[in-house]
Amino acid sequence: MYAVILAGGIGKRFWPFSTEKRPKQFLDITGKGPMLSVTFDRLVSLVDPSRILVLTVSGQLELIRETLPALPPENIFTEPMGRNTAPSLAVAAAMVKSRGDDQPVLCCPSDHLIRDTREFERVVAMGSSIVESRDVLVTFGIKPDHPATGYGYIEAETSLDTRNAGDHNHQEKEMNGVLKVSRFHEKPSLEKAREYLENGNFFWNSGIFMWKPSTFLAAFSEFLPEGIEPLEKIGAAFGSDGADDVFKSEYEKMPATSVDYGILEKASNVVVIPSDMGWDDVGSWDALENILPVDENGNFGTGSTVSIDSSNNIFFNRDGIIATVGIDGLVVAVKDGNVLVCRRGDSQRVKELFDAMENREEKN
Repeated sequence: MYAVILAGGIGKRFWPFSTEKRPKQFLDITGKGPMLSVTFDRLVSLVDPSRILVLTVSGQLELIRETLPALPPENIFTEPMGRNTAPSLAVAAAMVKSRGDDQPVLCCPSDHLIRDTREFERVVAMGSSIVESRDVLVTFGIKPDHPATGYGYIEAETSLDTRNAGDHNHQEKEMNGVLKVSRFHEKPSLEKAREYLENGNFFWNSGIFMWKPSTFLAAFSEFLPEGIEPLEKIGAAFGSDGADDVFKSEYEKMPATSVDYGILEKASNVVVIPSDMGWDDVGSWDALENILPVDENGNFGTGSTVSIDSSNNIFFNRDGIIATVGIDGLVVAVKDGNVLVCRRGDSQRVKELFDAMENREEKN
């Protein structure tokens, strides 16, 4: 199979550590190395590096090469401009097709945490089996263990009918547990999240997908037909001398939309494989309570800290000292003279701070 890593984000919610010059996926947030490297290494256990593609933006090309020296240079697609995930994944599918292949393609964000790699490998093998035998778009849903309000949800309908999948008993065994997707839901209120948890057929949307290129391109053609002509021109240009010019002129004509909204929420052939792989999208500073060590006062953190009468905080710094007296429930992050302080629970709003500093040099 192939694997695609989506690595073009900025990670605004992790300012001041994540910046446009070195976004979140290039940072060691978890203590295990740059998140992109961790993702790549996880995939190398399943896929040869020659079959791993990375989608990024122009300003991050050198960082990709620096972080992933084992990745063939021709396997990096640099978006001329950001158009969201639907067109970038369509380009990835076209790249695979241009090589004469139609094998399953696993699509992964570059900056997510997966603790149980064996479970990850199990469900990926399960996904590969089903997309080889059926024209379906596979999503991987995370079994919720609390009413999270920071994730989108996948609502499952029923078990997938396997009667027409083939005559082999092992196929039916492999399909067991695969569910048909009924609906996608945006990040819910706490009350609604509690309902989802109690219901039992709702799963967190991990943002990890799998499909054959032909299946995905058929859906892209059906739901985003305005993107087909520029995509065909991009596909024809792969490997040619004028490829960069074609990419630039045609990619801007592609529809700017996410794969969830543009395709998956509309398609009828979407299925979900539920899993408990120890997944976390590490989407904000608040998420670090599940990752960082904790002291006797309930302060999570990394770096040097000295605290008096302080509890339930998240501290993150890589040099100097964070010293606190009598504070509770805050996030404090310090890097290169830049300081972030916010209440725990509000760290999603750091993106607003980043946007407010859009034209200011200090954010970098």
